[in-house]
Amino acid sequence: MRIDAAPRPRRRLSMTSLIDVIFLLLLFFMLSSTFARFAEIEVSGGVASAVAAGERPDVLLRFDGAEWVVNGLPVADDALEPELARLSEAGAQTAVLLVRGELTSQDLITAVERIGGRTALRLTVAR
Repeated sequence: MRIDAAPRPRRRLSMTSLIDVIFLLLLFFMLSSTFARFAEIEVSGGVASAVAAGERPDVLLRFDGAEWVVNGLPVADDALEPELARLSEAGAQTAVLLVRGELTSQDLITAVERIGGRTALRLTVAR
C-alpha cells in the first residue's frame, strides 16, 4: 500500500551564512598579509673572501653603537662617509667592520647600509 504524503515546499537556501564565511576569510587574509615592502641587504656567507684568507684589509672600522673608529682614529658620525670616500679614492678596496659593545641588530644593519650602500668598499663584518 502506498502512502502519498503531501510534498513539502522547498525552502530557499539562505546565503547569509555563506556571505559571513567569505567575509571572515577575506578579513583573515587581509590582516595576515603585509603590504609594506621591506628593504633587502645582500649577505653572503660560506665563501672565503680575501680578508678571510689572511690578507690585511685596507680599512679597519670599529663600531660600538655610539662611536666610529676608522683605522684606529675616532671619526664623528657625520664624517664617516667622507672619510671612507677619501680612503676609497686613495686605493682602498676592502673593509672590515668590527662590531663591539651592546649593538642591536638594527644598528648593525644601519651600519652595513651606510658602508656597503654608499661606498665602493667590499665589506666584511667580524665580531
